Amino acid sequence: MATPSSRFGELPTFELPTCLDFLKLKNFPLKTFPAVNEPERPVQDTLFIYGPGYRNSEASFDVECLIIQVYLKFCGIEYQVYNINEPESSPSGKLPFLATVSGAVYDSRQTIHWVKETRKMDKELESNMDKEQAKAFIALVENKLNAALLFSMWMEPLNNSEITNKYYFGHIPVPVNKALAFQKQNEVVQTLLTDRDILVREEVKKRERERERDYFNYAAQTLESLSVKLGEHQYFFNSSEPTYIDAVVFSYLHCILSMPKIVDGQFTDEEKRQASTLSKLVRKQENLVKYAKHIFEHYIRNDQK
Repeated sequence: MATPSSRFGELPTFELPTCLDFLKLKNFPLKTFPAVNEPERPVQDTLFIYGPGYRNSEASFDVECLIIQVYLKFCGIEYQVYNINEPESSPSGKLPFLATVSGAVYDSRQTIHWVKETRKMDKELESNMDKEQAKAFIALVENKLNAALLFSMWMEPLNNSEITNKYYFGHIPVPVNKALAFQKQNEVVQTLLTDRDILVREEVKKRERERERDYFNYAAQTLESLSVKLGEHQYFFNSSEPTYIDAVVFSYLHCILSMPKIVDGQFTDEEKRQASTLSKLVRKQENLVKYAKHIFEHYIRNDQK
């Protein structure tokens, strides 16, 4: 490529007069900034979650976070919890995520893989038949019970305004928190609409029989199935120690049972009744309540002491 020197020869130079010295770049660069260093690696594996939980508990109020939180405890992995409440800080845009001392960052699925393949500390059922049945029960919980929990948290007006929005977005200034809450509620609606009948709910007073596709009916059936399968055992499939299915089932039960009961405010008895519908369904299964309490006391509360 031709340059000015090659085309026109050496260009003339001249000195600026003293009065224009201020235009000279005596030092270059003009300003030197300190080097940008990588963030310090954690000194301990750290799980970033929504928290603290209801009543300032260590257990997250978010079911996805709690599943990973309690599963790591089941596996005996030492880690610290960081209540961040900002999903945008995660590489995947969702919480939870695990930052390890090696510098690696894992989402939920990757964390389970990391526990199994890297740490060799995963907890599994021994029988292949039990493993397959456990997968079926987990799918049932993540489909039917999850839908009921989403509806109870985000679509029941009382729970949504007095509990869910405050815990997920209460740390964000107005009006941004309102916009984010509205956006999240729309996302939940789209999730529930994958089964279009799931949002079809008649007034309780007009409903004389359970609707076949009523999401609370599905939740009740799921809870009954779980209750029968658990029986009087301490953990599912009579395992000697908790496994991944216990992490999933416990997390859903705890998030439902620990949600604060609304007693104050100018709310009707019907509004309060609807807000506690799912919790009442769980409390009908006494062995599930006992099961959830045992895991909380042994793996969550003991660690807080």
